[in-house]
Amino acid sequence: MALTITATTTPNAAADFTGREILSVTRIAHGGPDYAGMQNVTVQANGFVNAAAFGGLAANPLGAIAEVRLRITDYQDKLMRRRLDVAPSATLPGRTYLVFTGTQGGGMIFGNEFRVSETAASRHWAMMGFDTLNRAIEGQLVTVRQRDEGNDYVVEVKFNPQDTVRYWINQQTFLIDKISTRYNSNVIIEEERSDYRRADCMMLPFRIVTRLQGQRFADLAIDSYDLKSTVPAATFTITVGR
Repeated sequence: MALTITATTTPNAAADFTGREILSVTRIAHGGPDYAGMQNVTVQANGFVNAAAFGGLAANPLGAIAEVRLRITDYQDKLMRRRLDVAPSATLPGRTYLVFTGTQGGGMIFGNEFRVSETAASRHWAMMGFDTLNRAIEGQLVTVRQRDEGNDYVVEVKFNPQDTVRYWINQQTFLIDKISTRYNSNVIIEEERSDYRRADCMMLPFRIVTRLQGQRFADLAIDSYDLKSTVPAATFTITVGR
């Protein structure tokens, strides 16, 4: 079925849509064919990151400092791999980056290398990337429409019985207001997305607030999106040398 609804559609027009159909309109609102064809994304951002949220991964040498202002580079690819690099800073005592290789999570925290023995959080972080929407629309993942909440349509995407991603989609614009992931019905990661602007023929959020198991992890302002440069596969390996 060809979807011809635009971002100006009234809420009642989508009242009987399935979850997959709502996600299809959402992709149109975000960029249509350009969004569907994305292979890599590199995001430059800056903002406050909660150092205490790293406590479950490695010792936090910053002591009582709860949040520090950092510059971040976020790499994602179509294989749902992801890497977050923290720019060198006098505030931090050592190199910091997080990686999900597709099967394993790890990286370095303040100069200390680490591995994640329970990969659920790392996996869910990658599941929030751009290609989940594409996979759901293409029928690779099960989509289930949930009860509407406020001014949002709510659609859940199921990777398996344990791992799900839930989208809150604005009824006026069809842009994504919020995403959360759940593991065995427990919320793992939440993102609130706002300040949408055009970037390379797409509408993308320029402010993202992330929470990890209810604790605020980061409040980032996006400086730029690079949607054309290829991200080398080696970027998504857990090595000290990278």
